Amino acid sequence: MEKEIELQNLINEYFASSDYKIIENIIRGEKGTRVLEIFVDNEKSINIDEITKINKDLSSLIDEKIDLFNISNLVVSSPGAERPLKFHWQLRKHAGRVLEIEMNDGEKLEGRLAEFPELSDEKSGEEKITVEITVKEKGKKNTVYQREIKFKDIKEVKVKLSFTK
Repeated sequence: MEKEIELQNLINEYFASSDYKIIENIIRGEKGTRVLEIFVDNEKSINIDEITKINKDLSSLIDEKIDLFNISNLVVSSPGAERPLKFHWQLRKHAGRVLEIEMNDGEKLEGRLAEFPELSDEKSGEEKITVEITVKEKGKKNTVYQREIKFKDIKEVKVKLSFTK
């Protein structure tokens, strides 16, 4: 456990002076075949060249201490579309897209991310988003209403993938 904390500190130190944020670290496998997966993101977007550079940099750092951490493979990636968004700031680049939201109380809803207010302190616990929800009733015109949601009240949020134009 102490080795994993040291590894996490090494990774955190690498990202401390960058625009990239660690979304999740996963260590899997057994001794000799341990894989470290690091999912990173930033507020704009992240491309393959940036991921390649991060992977190369981190590989060099970890290789220096490979015996200490017993990592046989490092995978750096951006979180895929199937992964839930974990941080309020991740939603900023998805304005206008449809979200699937599960609230802490079990309620599930779907709506278009309409508004993303800029906050100077995103650690206040009061971050909010505004979602446009369309209610479809048979034989009636669709009703659209806006709902303001505190991010802390959301259990899980994903961008809904759409394959239509």
